[in-house]
Amino acid sequence: MTTTTPAAKTAMIFAGETFDGSDAQHPKASDVEGNLHEVRVRALPARHLGEVLKACTDEAAMLELVCVLAVRDDKGELIDWLKVDASFVDNLDDASHVMLLEAAQRLNFSRAASWGERQIAAKQFQAPLLLKADEMLSPIVERMAGLLISSLKLSASPGAPSTKS
Repeated sequence: MTTTTPAAKTAMIFAGETFDGSDAQHPKASDVEGNLHEVRVRALPARHLGEVLKACTDEAAMLELVCVLAVRDDKGELIDWLKVDASFVDNLDDASHVMLLEAAQRLNFSRAASWGERQIAAKQFQAPLLLKADEMLSPIVERMAGLLISSLKLSASPGAPSTKS
């Protein structure tokens, strides 16, 4: 079904797969009570791939991160996509949970792994530069700290501390 309602900005940002019953590979998701839901599994952009790595061992968190639920008006026109919550994910039937999780993995895991490898390479590139900067700046910082401490000692009163009984 084609809609004339423009997609929400968040819906346009993310590519992905929609499970809307349009074909056998994309049936609607079902909850434990048998209610059917149109769900989109998003392929997250690069800026969010670190979140995929954090959630990759927590299936429910992964589905909360990548799934959005279609909101339609009385005429069946798409109004918006809403982020699913823990309650929605927890109430999916097992087959729908696995179907959406497999789509999440297919759309995001290899990209997140590649992103992670690039982050490691960047840190490996950056580490020697940070060590060199630390090597060069440490003596300056130590000297400044020494000067500050010595100026505090000079401004302190030479009198003995008082004691109260």
